[in-house]
Amino acid sequence: MDKRTINVICFAGLKKYFGNETAVSVGQDASYSVLIDELKALKPEAAEVLASCRIAVNEKFVPLIEPIGSENTVFLIPPSSGG
Repeated sequence: MDKRTINVICFAGLKKYFGNETAVSVGQDASYSVLIDELKALKPEAAEVLASCRIAVNEKFVPLIEPIGSENTVFLIPPSSGG
């Protein structure tokens, strides 16, 4: 199966595990949930945070079940709170 590399820009608490940016290889037909699974495999200690993250592409959130489009870069946004 052909793979491609997706660059993942990380925010907030995810930087502790992945820094500002990391890269993950996924299959050509992978969904965003596969991307999350690959990140969990890379850093199992981040699994709890990754389970509640959202992915943004082109300034909008995408469903995890959606196949990854032609983009090479996605933004991974953990839940946040504040006031």
